[in-house]
Amino acid sequence: MNRIGIDVGGTFTDIVLVDDSTGQIWSAKVPTTPSDRVVGAMHGFQRILELSGKTSAEIGFIGHGTTMATNMIVEGKGANTALITTAGFRDILELRRVSRHDRADLYDLQFENPKPLVERRWRLEVPERLRPDGSIETPLDLQTLTNLAEKIKASSIEAVAICFLHAYVNPVHEKQAYEALRRLLPQRFITASHQVNPEMQEYERTSSTVMNALLGPVCGRYIHHFDSQLQAAGFRGELLFMQSNGGLASTAVVAAKPIVLLESGPAGGVSAAVRASEQSNLPGVLLGDMGGTTFDVSLIRDSRPELRNSSLLHTHAVRAPTIDIDSIGAGGGSIAWIDSGGGVHIGPQSAGADPGPACYGRGGKRPTVTDCNVLLGYVDPNSFLGGEFKLDAQAAADAVEEHLAKPLGVSALEAAWTVRVVANALMAQAMRLMTVERGFDPRELSYMCYGGAGPVHAIDLAEELEIKEVIVPPLPGLFSAFGMIVADRQFDGQTAVETELEAITPSAIAALCDELKQQALDAFGEQQNTHPVQSHFRADCRYTGQPASISVDIPANLLSATEQNTLIATIRAGFELNHKRMWNFTKPNQPIVLVNLRVQASVRTGWRGVVQQSSAQVTAPAHLAPRTREVYIDGRMQALPTYQRSSLAPLAVIAGPAIIEEQSSCLIFKAGQTARIDAVGNLRISL
Repeated sequence: MNRIGIDVGGTFTDIVLVDDSTGQIWSAKVPTTPSDRVVGAMHGFQRILELSGKTSAEIGFIGHGTTMATNMIVEGKGANTALITTAGFRDILELRRVSRHDRADLYDLQFENPKPLVERRWRLEVPERLRPDGSIETPLDLQTLTNLAEKIKASSIEAVAICFLHAYVNPVHEKQAYEALRRLLPQRFITASHQVNPEMQEYERTSSTVMNALLGPVCGRYIHHFDSQLQAAGFRGELLFMQSNGGLASTAVVAAKPIVLLESGPAGGVSAAVRASEQSNLPGVLLGDMGGTTFDVSLIRDSRPELRNSSLLHTHAVRAPTIDIDSIGAGGGSIAWIDSGGGVHIGPQSAGADPGPACYGRGGKRPTVTDCNVLLGYVDPNSFLGGEFKLDAQAAADAVEEHLAKPLGVSALEAAWTVRVVANALMAQAMRLMTVERGFDPRELSYMCYGGAGPVHAIDLAEELEIKEVIVPPLPGLFSAFGMIVADRQFDGQTAVETELEAITPSAIAALCDELKQQALDAFGEQQNTHPVQSHFRADCRYTGQPASISVDIPANLLSATEQNTLIATIRAGFELNHKRMWNFTKPNQPIVLVNLRVQASVRTGWRGVVQQSSAQVTAPAHLAPRTREVYIDGRMQALPTYQRSSLAPLAVIAGPAIIEEQSSCLIFKAGQTARIDAVGNLRISL
């Protein structure tokens, strides 16, 4: 089978094609088209077919990831949405979680909450009420619901979110409302909280459901438009989308629950890193993905990504199973600027794909991190993207001189180096938050860098955190797109429990887990007949009185009837271990509450081959005749030997200082450091 992975980023759309039968790989980058991202994606699809000599009919699979959903929420470009909720609870989106600090900066005295996701006149109330145990106190008023539907029908509202009190315990009223609105408003996108986030805490559940509604119409149109364009081009294979959990799902699943797309793009890179970790038997890996717009950090332990069940997006609460990824506005296209006090800042503004950095020659005038790296020699204007995309070094120098060097009263090189140092400091801080703040020692991890700009900064970041090994995987600049090819189908399900751990029997936990597993089997359908379903169960626990829960793995063998006697003790021990790691204390006498049970099920569908980038037979650089180019190191420009990664065979070893270039990125390492190509194609640098 021929497989294609497409990652639509903020600046570039990355495409990778692999031929299963031969293991041969082709890759390409094309500019993203923000006005209509389907245009750029289809351009990339046609481009990869030209490079490979394949026809669209020969493609059996396309995996697709995108940052579209996140951008829509941040930019406030979601669909016009109405919220239907229990009478008396229309203002929950504005009350928010006032007992917590749901703001980007706790000490920002000028902070203002963003506008509510739904304006007040479209937050509509219906008489109905469930008790906390799920029993009915007030039946659902269907006549009022019908009247509200008529009001919505006569408006520009495109989506409706339904969130009733205590529906996570008993969704009977939400199901009635959902079916009624589907009948009364057939042209609108309808979603309910029991489908999106069946979990207690009204604000978080309402916010997540509304966010799903905001995304529904726009994402649905994108999915339909892209699918129809592929069909018109002759594609007859399977189209799957990358979810925030790192697994793939069908277009029908994603269209109904687009909230799973919020970390779709970055999750592709983590999925690819999981496969690389498996192949190289890496116990712990810190990941850094530096693209054109953001720097994304995540963590893998024992070839499994760290997960989170809730997060804040533009200060709005969102709850959906997501790979734990922290992002900052420090990508290659992030704009460098000087404040009124002479301080150098980077981002969050980005030059994006249009016009892009000044060096792209498309009219951009503001200096970016990429422009500074071009000036410093860390990015070669002649070999960028394999020489297909020539950069304008003079335009980069002019932008740095005008907007940075002159205001600072320094040379252009010094100004560019200052920007690079600031960028490194911001990224290093994000890496510390992902490790030290979560109780992990970065010195015990390897650092895997990817994204087009990831390797360019990797050595500096590893030195800052005292990490001893940097790993550059194959295709680093297109790693997220590659992840769409190697990822598996995945399903996440959950059920609310909300009872003290000691008050529930092991058999009851096992029964609930069986129900969750059946949900996964139903979701996979016929796909489960090809490969067995792998299920991982987790329990969300907290001490009584705590607002937030911590997830604990449940060993599958403890769910069998013969092993259940240790199930409760194992969950308690796992919770206390994780609580100690995160907060450095436990409360032995405090009751533990079992909040939710979760399943993450997967069916193996991804490619498991090894990327072969080189046909070289040499194993040492002595046989090579490297060219040299100048890079700014230790306060001056220095000429360093430059190697092409494609010319390095497995087990090749190179002593620093040197430069290793490839089509999608570039790595500079220093004296006393050694680079080698391992057996599965990773470039590994020992510091």
